[in-house]
Amino acid sequence: MNIFPKIGIDSLKLGISRNDVQSKLGAPANKENHAEEEIWEYDSGIELSFQEEDGYRLSSITVFAESALLDSKPIIGITESELEAIFPSFQLDEDFKQDGKSFYADDLQIMAWVFEGEVFNIIIFPEYDEASELPIWPK
Repeated sequence: MNIFPKIGIDSLKLGISRNDVQSKLGAPANKENHAEEEIWEYDSGIELSFQEEDGYRLSSITVFAESALLDSKPIIGITESELEAIFPSFQLDEDFKQDGKSFYADDLQIMAWVFEGEVFNIIIFPEYDEASELPIWPK
């Protein structure tokens, strides 16, 4: 599984419709419906978020799969110190103590969650227009 910052994973691009996702990946293993968000979980180690404010387009992708590669390097399961050494653009965002730490790479629009000293998951976001604060969906 290849991670493409601000774009998505493999052939799955941020900004596509739920129908397009289902055509590519099939039905999710689980769906969660919240007030302003729908989350689809897949057994391949990904969670897809569809936000109401984005017209229920694919708003972000959370990756848990250890097979995921960023710049041809594993990122899930590496230690916090490896994250900082291998991917220096990730900076500590917040330290939630026993609940883990979030690291953010602004240039990549990717958040990494570290729990018990290891990267537990990453979240891929689209780029946002600074003036309008609206997502710039990949082509």
